[in-house]
Amino acid sequence: MHSRTVCWVSLALFAVLTVGFVDGGAIKENNVMVVKNMVEFKKSHPELCLLPLRKETGKARSQSVRYTLGGRIAGDHLIAQAADINYYQVEKDATIQLTYPQSGTGSIVTYVEIVCEQASNDGNAYVTAGGIGQRSISIVLDASKTTFFSYNVQYFGSD
Repeated sequence: MHSRTVCWVSLALFAVLTVGFVDGGAIKENNVMVVKNMVEFKKSHPELCLLPLRKETGKARSQSVRYTLGGRIAGDHLIAQAADINYYQVEKDATIQLTYPQSGTGSIVTYVEIVCEQASNDGNAYVTAGGIGQRSISIVLDASKTTFFSYNVQYFGSD
């Protein structure tokens, strides 16, 4: 079996298995697994293949990091977006769970773009459930050793 197929199978299995679990750095909130500690989560789920998003970093004074997944296709459009900014008194590791749709059934996801501003470019973004070609997607976004963290996520899709 192709490794990407194994990864998608693992994600589908993860989505089924996480319902009802509260362990390994994650808690269940509104039927969505929220990862509080990515290192512990990875240790507790070694069988899980987390799909990383493509990462591009900027060279500015504050670090700009852009994560992407999938690709724009003819006829797709912006289906949702979210943004937030956080400031911290001391350096910390920030982890955020991004989920589309917030409730109900969404459009078919074709492309996701996340633009972050943070004190360093150290961080990652992983799909933990759903994905491109599906009607939902859940992404864990983390930034390490930062005093501020802002993100703007845009989801594109088709009906």
